[in-house]
Amino acid sequence: MLCGYLGGALRGLCGCFWNVFKGAAMQNILFEGSIKGLYISRIVRDFEYTMSDVHIHYNDYEVYYLLEGERRYFIGTKIYHLKQGSLVFIRRNVIHKTALSREAHHDRILLEISHSYLESVFAATDELSLPEYFRDDCIVLSLDSSEQEFVKGLLLETGRELKAKDCGFRLLVQSLVAELFVFAKRWENKANSAASSRTDDPRHRQIEQIACYIADNCCSPLSLSSIAEHFYMNKCYLSRIFKEVTGFTVTGYLHARRIQKARTLLVQGSMNISEISEAAGYENLTYFERVFRKHTGMSPLEYRKVHIKNARGRRISGDIF
Repeated sequence: MLCGYLGGALRGLCGCFWNVFKGAAMQNILFEGSIKGLYISRIVRDFEYTMSDVHIHYNDYEVYYLLEGERRYFIGTKIYHLKQGSLVFIRRNVIHKTALSREAHHDRILLEISHSYLESVFAATDELSLPEYFRDDCIVLSLDSSEQEFVKGLLLETGRELKAKDCGFRLLVQSLVAELFVFAKRWENKANSAASSRTDDPRHRQIEQIACYIADNCCSPLSLSSIAEHFYMNKCYLSRIFKEVTGFTVTGYLHARRIQKARTLLVQGSMNISEISEAAGYENLTYFERVFRKHTGMSPLEYRKVHIKNARGRRISGDIF
């Protein structure tokens, strides 16, 4: 009996080690580095990876470059099919999420850039401004082979500079970031960039309509049942297809939109917590505070105290800090 117990324990232990090894083998972090205001990483994944349920950067812009594989990207209210050579720029305070498209394998480079850092890059010239650059939720480019090599070179060099940290590396990194954004702006001016990455699946068009409806009416008393009724759909089917396409549950997306609104009001407005709860679509203050804490890790009052000082004097239309 003891031998059997020890054998079972040993097999269990070996299984744990194997799972850890297998998980590590399925995700390979090729490099990552950071300085104040900027983070870069390159990760190769060989498993069915989907981002966390609520993903939004309130003070950071994101640049996502897909070197290999395919991904489906839900950004704001729209769905994009990314392939090798897709380059994505996402405005801050925009809900987004990547999900499996066809094959699990993908290789991507990610940049997260704070508002203050990117503002300093753009301040070097009066030719570009952040509000003008990010008129929409995102910019999606589909690059040809030569353009892919150019962008890959810029991003790899950024990673190398952040790793080596030689004399003048901060200036070089800033110039590389500036070159990347100028390249994207020139490319965008040549073509209707996002159109080539939009999916043709009619289900995706329908889900985009539903996402727009939720975004436009999130502060109203919506529910899964009322949304399904509005679109003449079975609520079980709606729940399944919305999750399958966007990676969000209907309720999860609704809460994300409401909390996004609440955070803006907490920082930019003078309403009290009860008024903000109601304005964001919550009839019950206790429930609002519970959902808010789940999304942010703090109460609405704590959030206001932490962020109001940074927001004062830095009002950016439509954004939150």
